[in-house]
Amino acid sequence: MILDVEYNNMLGSAMGVYAKELPNIPTAKRREKEVTIPGRDGTIFTSYGDYESIELTIDFNFICDEEEWDKRWGVVKKWLSARYRRLRLSTDPEHFYKVSKVELEDAEHTTARICNFKAKFTTIDGLRYLLEGQNEHAAEDVRYNPYEVAHPIYVISGEGKCVLTVNGKTMTADVGQNITIDTDRELAYRKDKTLSNTAVSGKYDDLYLQEGENEITITEGFNLKIIPNWRCL
Repeated sequence: MILDVEYNNMLGSAMGVYAKELPNIPTAKRREKEVTIPGRDGTIFTSYGDYESIELTIDFNFICDEEEWDKRWGVVKKWLSARYRRLRLSTDPEHFYKVSKVELEDAEHTTARICNFKAKFTTIDGLRYLLEGQNEHAAEDVRYNPYEVAHPIYVISGEGKCVLTVNGKTMTADVGQNITIDTDRELAYRKDKTLSNTAVSGKYDDLYLQEGENEITITEGFNLKIIPNWRCL
């Protein structure tokens, strides 16, 4: 089976690089604190609400003429040098991982034309993100979240001050035609990417989409679209 890998919006196959086999994928683990209370049996675990990083090590190879080897290896190193990019496997095309860094081992020639190397991808949180969750949706279409707690992006258009309410918690925004509220990065900005953090007041984590049903409302007269950033185990 030929396994293709997409990283930094580029397919390995475009460079003649393929994964030799499906990598072992560790299970995402919640970040928890262990608490022991004197006089009480057992241990209490308190969740921080996020997940630990995982590492995916992938064995790659490519084939090229000897005189092209250095050039090809340079292209590969450039491809995998980017940080904070998406990793997607051809065996799971509807999901991707958020990767913080990639570590390369030295390349080895197994024959004059075949090169093998390993790359270790360290993810931000060990969860799989749905590609569909990167698109804009109407609020009524994302009220029900069947996945893990999501950190959405709210895209608001209109004029003046509005109140965005999610599950009874609010954020006030001075929209000024448009504003985007990114709850994961805790940023507010305009369509031209100008930062506007001072234009909003409230807590970003209050706007997370919880598992199950969510109540989402906005001041009348404003248009709201949501990029849900759905993620799952």
